[in-house]
Amino acid sequence: MKNIISLVAILIIAASCQETQKVVFIDNAKVYEEYQEKIDLEASITKRQEDFKKRTDSLAMAYQMEAAPLQAKFNNLSQQQQQTNPEIVAFGKKWQMIESQIKTQEQSMQEQLENNLKELDTHVEEFIAAHAKKNNYAFVLGKNKSGGLIYGNESSNITETVIKEINASYKGKNSSTETSSETEEVTEE
Repeated sequence: MKNIISLVAILIIAASCQETQKVVFIDNAKVYEEYQEKIDLEASITKRQEDFKKRTDSLAMAYQMEAAPLQAKFNNLSQQQQQTNPEIVAFGKKWQMIESQIKTQEQSMQEQLENNLKELDTHVEEFIAAHAKKNNYAFVLGKNKSGGLIYGNESSNITETVIKEINASYKGKNSSTETSSETEEVTEE
């Protein structure tokens, strides 16, 4: 009996010595919404898209200006004659090549955007994992609209802390996080 009481006492002491596991949660959407690197990335993407649109709009105007005199000059030709006219054929080839360059740049911009967003996601996940390890959290749950976490006590919400720390770490980096491959301009030949 004395051994049983000793064993129970030892188990109680061992159980009370164990550290309680901390479970916290983060509002994923809010972290992404307020993360400065994401905000800067969106601004950079918007600027590149606006610049690209300006270039393509100016090319469309140049096309119209170059096409108008050709249309007037060769309007009286038959369809067959227009398709074989060297001047019209050269004009068509020139603008097909420019359209091809534009489509290539559009695809490149889309791929770059997807890569940037993947890198951003990875960076946020790695930051949160490092933050959790540093603070000895057993679990970090994500609160999102799909219902992964329906309720969490506000004392377990570390969203604001993570936002402050991740933005501080981003500001601490040099400006080399800008994307290095800018889109090339399409020029007329």
